Amino acid sequence: MKLLRNSVFFLLSLATLSGCLNKNSGQSEIIRKVKVETVCRADSILVKNYPGITKEAGEVNLAFRVAGPIQKIQIKEGDYVQAGQMVAQIDPRDYEIQLEAAQAQYDQVKAEADRVIELHNRESVAGNDYDKAVSGLKMVTTQLKHAKDQLNDTKLLAPVSGYIQKVNFREKELIDTGMPLASLIDVGHYQVEVEIPVSLYIKRKNIVSFSGNQPDLSEKNFPLQLLSYSKKANNNQLYKLQLGVKPADLPGLAPGMDVLVKISYTNDAEPLACVPLNALFNRNGKTYVWIYQPDETVKMREVVTDKLTGDGRIRIKEGLQVKEQVVVAGVNSLNENEKVKLLEPVSETNVGGLM
Repeated sequence: MKLLRNSVFFLLSLATLSGCLNKNSGQSEIIRKVKVETVCRADSILVKNYPGITKEAGEVNLAFRVAGPIQKIQIKEGDYVQAGQMVAQIDPRDYEIQLEAAQAQYDQVKAEADRVIELHNRESVAGNDYDKAVSGLKMVTTQLKHAKDQLNDTKLLAPVSGYIQKVNFREKELIDTGMPLASLIDVGHYQVEVEIPVSLYIKRKNIVSFSGNQPDLSEKNFPLQLLSYSKKANNNQLYKLQLGVKPADLPGLAPGMDVLVKISYTNDAEPLACVPLNALFNRNGKTYVWIYQPDETVKMREVVTDKLTGDGRIRIKEGLQVKEQVVVAGVNSLNENEKVKLLEPVSETNVGGLM
């Protein structure tokens, strides 16, 4: 009987000890909390930067549309002129006389034409006389307009804003129609010249925008407009682009300044997956990520990387699919098939996790 009591006591003690060991064993198991992100599609817009240089758009020759002695020159070399500002004037005397004669002839013909038209309306004049009267009125009207235009053309106005580069005549000298009185550097807009490689030139139809940056003037980018491509590469196998820029878009920009040209274009290749850089880790010279599994474990997978996106992410050529979940924190402390728990996101009303 005593032996039976001792056996029962021993079994109860063993069961109690086993329960305690199991309890202690459960407390020692640590489940790591991990932060994951969903694999997204890489941006299909790529950006490349190339050095460019600012140049003036070109020179404009200022010339009269009529001939005669120069009465007044109101500019000198180096002057800045606004578009529409008077640069010089030809003596208008001959053209004023021409206008007076044209006006007198017009008044006479119009009076006669008005009388014939009135009779025609009363059906009191032949149709042939009416046609001659109308034709004559049109002719003198054209001649009067031409005389007015020539008188107006005795004033030479600047077609664009810019700086006077050179003055070729003096006052009182005779000047013929179309002869350049002066040359003007057009500063209404500048050009930015940039050279691009063959690899981008053949994709020029994919280019969606151009922008420039001059860090000494401003940190902001300014827009550029495509003017032309060269049709032939230079000795360095580069193609030249002409881009237009308005000085108003970047005050202080001047010919000769360097500009960093940013060219954005669409990527024809199949869109790639994209993950944060801190999702990657290396083992034995290969690159891996941890894939978060539906059973709350992580599995290591090798990936092939591509180019950086510029925002702390990297494109993945092989190994990942969009919408898979990868661990992005503590990747070097995990093990294959390890049980993990997702880190709860911080509530918008608990900024900093203080509540």
